[in-house]
Amino acid sequence: MSKKANGSSTGRRVFAVRVAVGTPEKLAKLALDRGFYYIGADGERLGAAGQMMDAIAEGHIELGG
Repeated sequence: MSKKANGSSTGRRVFAVRVAVGTPEKLAKLALDRGFYYIGADGERLGAAGQMMDAIAEGHIELGG
């Protein structure tokens, strides 16, 4: 679990996977296009792939097959 500065848990954890070199950028764009984002250091919206993955895991987004 990730920790806050005060030592308490954020309720989140790092999840690392092996993917093609361009995949993280593509996932970030897909997340941003679907409305999952965070605000970067310079104030721009950046795609939040982790938030999108949570939505998929919770059944809020269905993947076609």
